[in-house]
Amino acid sequence: MIKNSLLPFCLFCFLLFSSAGASAHVQSFNLESHYAVPGGGVAEIVTGTPDGLFLYYTNASGSKVGLLDISDPKKPITGTDISIGEAEPTSASVTGDGKYLVVAARNGDGLDKPTPGSLFIYDIADRASPRLLGQVEIGIGPDCVALAERDGKVAAVVAIEDEETDSEGEATIDGKRAGRVDVVTLNFENPSASKVSSVEFPKATLDAVSGVNFTADPQPEFVAIHPNQLEFAVTLQENNAVAIVDIENFESPKIKTVFSAGTAEREADLQKDGKIQFTEAYKGRREPDGIAYVTAGNEVYLALANEGDSSLKTFGDNVYSGGRGVSLHKLDGTPVWDSGLELESAASLLGHYPDSRSNSRSLEVEGVTGGRLFDDDLMIAVSERGSFIAVYRVNDPKKPELLGLLPTGISPEGVTVLAGRADGKKLIVTANEGDGTVNVYSVSDGPATVDPNSPAISSKAFPWSALSGFTTDGRDIYSVPDNARSPSIIWKLDMKDAKNGLVEISEEIPLKKDGVPAEYDLEGICWTKEGFWLVSEGADSAGNLLVFAGLDGTVKTEYPLPSEFFSKYGDSKNYGFEGVTVAPDGKIYAAFQRGFVLDGPDAAILRFDPASKQWETAWYPLEVHSKDPKKFWMGLSDITALDDGRLLIVERDKGMGGTAEVKRIYSFDSKDFANEKKLEKKLVYDILKENNLLLEKVESLCVLNGDMWIAIDNDGAGWTRMLNLGPVPKQ
Repeated sequence: MIKNSLLPFCLFCFLLFSSAGASAHVQSFNLESHYAVPGGGVAEIVTGTPDGLFLYYTNASGSKVGLLDISDPKKPITGTDISIGEAEPTSASVTGDGKYLVVAARNGDGLDKPTPGSLFIYDIADRASPRLLGQVEIGIGPDCVALAERDGKVAAVVAIEDEETDSEGEATIDGKRAGRVDVVTLNFENPSASKVSSVEFPKATLDAVSGVNFTADPQPEFVAIHPNQLEFAVTLQENNAVAIVDIENFESPKIKTVFSAGTAEREADLQKDGKIQFTEAYKGRREPDGIAYVTAGNEVYLALANEGDSSLKTFGDNVYSGGRGVSLHKLDGTPVWDSGLELESAASLLGHYPDSRSNSRSLEVEGVTGGRLFDDDLMIAVSERGSFIAVYRVNDPKKPELLGLLPTGISPEGVTVLAGRADGKKLIVTANEGDGTVNVYSVSDGPATVDPNSPAISSKAFPWSALSGFTTDGRDIYSVPDNARSPSIIWKLDMKDAKNGLVEISEEIPLKKDGVPAEYDLEGICWTKEGFWLVSEGADSAGNLLVFAGLDGTVKTEYPLPSEFFSKYGDSKNYGFEGVTVAPDGKIYAAFQRGFVLDGPDAAILRFDPASKQWETAWYPLEVHSKDPKKFWMGLSDITALDDGRLLIVERDKGMGGTAEVKRIYSFDSKDFANEKKLEKKLVYDILKENNLLLEKVESLCVLNGDMWIAIDNDGAGWTRMLNLGPVPKQ
């Protein structure tokens, strides 16, 4: 149940974006490109040059900073990487003239062998040939860097978090070394002469602020520079606090104030149970990570990304960690606005709510930034667990307007706005740590570009996620959500507006067995005039089920696999049934994800005869990932039968971003199926090659009106991309 009357409005905003009539207002967003870091590297923090033509992103896995030429935002060009040796880049920023790049890097902040961090300074006037000017020693474990520029001087403000990581690389709290902020007045001619002025947070100062819990261990997280360049704000995340520091004199910074970020109180979903119900009383410390100064009219406010970082048991007071959203505050800390339930509710209707995190920190809004585009002041927040950015119009800071939720790659970390391009294009960019990708969106004061071959999926009433199988009745599409939802359910996707770029989940069909809600791990579905054939994935004969249910969801029959299959072929673990289809002759074909032997070269295709109740098995030869076959293993997803006797099947690897290699549709002929025979497959469509699909789990496939439709299973939260691949190629 969703208790929020604003949801249909928020949903409408997402699909049609703002309906504002004046041409000077933001009305729409379009995804220009989804770029993968080469070699499977990561993208964590992203910054742009003032002309908006180049991006620099930190790639901690490769100890380097990557460069992207986005002169054409639709076609990013990989530039020359900047290696920083063995250090771990944590943040980067470009000077206002575009000539210099400043990179903060961690060299080790363990409990026993701490090493000072480094600030690398590069001349990047020649993008193709960056030149290291020098480096400055800074505090242990630097995190965020931001640049303050005034009167011809540049100061790098660096949050020195000093997490004091343990032997397993996990951060500790209430440690022996207090973090700080280093303000480095940069000398580009002679970097070694740069002046480092440190801002300490005395225990007595923090003790005087109610709600600061680890006053000996502030752990500064993220810094933001005031538009006037005279002060900065820094989050003390684990302490649920924010400090404001005066930098009128770069070489003599002074703490102006420290305040608690307070708590968020509202209704929420606190159960990890496959149900999305925002009905329980919630109170949580905001514990902000990202912070930004946001201008609204002529006033400046602080925007907090309230991720949370402690645990429910940390303080023993039953107050949760994280505000589960974003908030606006006056510069003295007074709350002005909180996103409340609106953001989680909107995410749930767009398939981006992570129910698996309901009992923890939910969306984990990690980063936030601001910018003025057209005649609108905007606030843009990124959700790590929901894998989206939320764009708010904050012309009225007491009533920000949610303009849209934009799907990103997995786990966005960094976000930036590029508004100074000579061509007038205004861009929002995210760096997505989870899959090593960069998303580039354009912002327009006109209507959105409609792509009928890649419609947005939404619902006006039903939270949804994890589309793990497709089927069609010739008009609409039906799907199942594996075990991301409980009890089991079938969703109906209304396709009548797909040509306008919109698909609505318009109906839920709950499954019931003997009058009781049924619980399966549904991975595949096939519609027939008599009812639905479904497959449930499991680790043995009892778990792997072929199920027949009526069109109303009433379970009629269950068909378990014969136990001798597993004694003969092996234990499939949790890689069993994935897709199901009914051939023109009435026989049922079901695809196993990986076969019975997990490291074997073949997957299993099973055939079931409803009349004789007999099972047969044939072997499907799998591709092999070129880089790491064990980590990026191949598997089968959906299967669908054609009238000409062919069966289409989705084969995909576990790779994503730069490690994605196989996202394909193959076919085999049903007349060639025989028990224990190795099948001959033929390539039908290469989704990665033709559609630049960098997401991992192509799970759903059906043929509607002659066209192949697929969708991405988002595993409970994230980008569910739906694509029309066009007509089925002839034999």
